[in-house]
Amino acid sequence: TMASGGTTASNGGAPSSVSFFGNASLPPSRALAASNFLAGDETLSIIPSFNLPEPLELISGDVGPFRAGTDAVVPLWMATMLRRRKLAKIVPPAWMDADVLKEVLRFERDPNEQSFSPDLPFRHAEIARAVLSACRAGSGTGSAA
Repeated sequence: TMASGGTTASNGGAPSSVSFFGNASLPPSRALAASNFLAGDETLSIIPSFNLPEPLELISGDVGPFRAGTDAVVPLWMATMLRRRKLAKIVPPAWMDADVLKEVLRFERDPNEQSFSPDLPFRHAEIARAVLSACRAGSGTGSAA
């Protein structure tokens, strides 16, 4: 097998491993988990339903203070945790708007374009999955994924 995302005939063409952290190779399921973990540090806006006058001191930096009804920028992991506990609403990133996504689709289907759309952040799939999962889990419908 090839160590950096190669495929082999013996495994049906599926990647045998993915090079993710320098030279270390991870199986695809572990690479997905690592990618989701790294996306957790991306920031987005929330509207908290609580007051916390002092900022929270996190390793990645301070967040807050929090004032009910006033936007605050927090890491994705915190936004999803607060949403699941019904302590905040997540403000969807602008790139998750249907019109923006339609334009992204047009851009990426254009044969003259040689790259991905600049309208999406690097870990857009992981961010969208986390936001949608947290909103479904906090709505009282669906299951907490």
